[in-house]
Amino acid sequence: MAYILKIAIHDLRITLRDRSAVMWMFFLPIVFATFFGLVLGGPSDTNPVDGTVSLTVLDLDGSALSGALIEELKDDRFGLVFQGPLETKAADTVRTLVIPEAFEASVLAGVQTTLRLEKEPDTSAEAALAAQARIIRSATRLIAGLIMTELSETEGETGNQLVSVETSWAGERPRPPSGFSQSIPGNATMFVLLVTLTYGAASITSERQSGLLRRLVTSPVSPHEIVGGKILGRFVISGLQVSVLIGFAALAGLWVNLDLGGNLLSIWAVLMIYSACVAPLGIALGAWFRDGDRAANIGVMLTMAMAAFGGCWWPLEIVSQPLQKFAMIFPTTWVMRALHGLISFGHGWQAISPFVGVLLLFGIVFTTLAVRLLRVE
Repeated sequence: MAYILKIAIHDLRITLRDRSAVMWMFFLPIVFATFFGLVLGGPSDTNPVDGTVSLTVLDLDGSALSGALIEELKDDRFGLVFQGPLETKAADTVRTLVIPEAFEASVLAGVQTTLRLEKEPDTSAEAALAAQARIIRSATRLIAGLIMTELSETEGETGNQLVSVETSWAGERPRPPSGFSQSIPGNATMFVLLVTLTYGAASITSERQSGLLRRLVTSPVSPHEIVGGKILGRFVISGLQVSVLIGFAALAGLWVNLDLGGNLLSIWAVLMIYSACVAPLGIALGAWFRDGDRAANIGVMLTMAMAAFGGCWWPLEIVSQPLQKFAMIFPTTWVMRALHGLISFGHGWQAISPFVGVLLLFGIVFTTLAVRLLRVE
């Protein structure tokens, strides 16, 4: 065990002396995460019921009752725009409430009448639902007022409102992660893999060509200890990288109001498990190729492919179902699902444990490959 630890510490020292490696480990992930987090900032988390919803009103009746309905709408946090019957719809109209002709006559006669809400195809579904709820509430208040007026006239009764309507936002469909909630875990996942597959693979080929691995065999170190030390070295390097990036995520969370909260330790743990998963893959890649430059280039291409298909560049929720199923063959998919569960969807360890279990299976497979391919003789 002592030899394994010494080999791992030696690899860490060699990597930290390389300025290029340090830049790819710490500086560039932070730059990329910040840039894409700001550029691709997602929608606001404001409750749609609490905000002002724009609504164009087309009153084809022009009666006192339709005017009363409009007054009710004004009290319900609508940003109202009025359109005349002969006016052309404005270009910035997103949803229009049409009050039909003979609205007043139909309501007073007890005949069913329909208020039509017309929506543009690209409008917000959440805002449209909030608009519908508010229109129903305003119409119900109007009808309740008519009932009370009639009772007062026929029976001389006065008192409290007989009918009241309360609405609340029952929830919303899960939104795909965006902004910093996408860029921070995505770039952390991608750059940990990139450094592991490029510098990890290149170091193995370099030590093989220089004869260092062969000299290690002549020492009291066993081949299994050499392989274990190399894998542990990549894990320690990735662990240091993850710890620095998690520190940045904690600071960024305060800056952009990204609530990592009590999940910060869980996020770190998931990324450490991911680091242990991909560390042997870098060793296996270096053992497979004899040329260091070729191994590093293949590492870059593999990283880009796994990052793209695994959801590091964009949320997997926005791609087609066939691509989502294909992405399941990559470890990046499972670590991103776990991280999004912790950061964006408020899940705990019980919910993400299947994803972590799959990562551990990937780690077993990659470790087996590294042991079989890295023959130190």
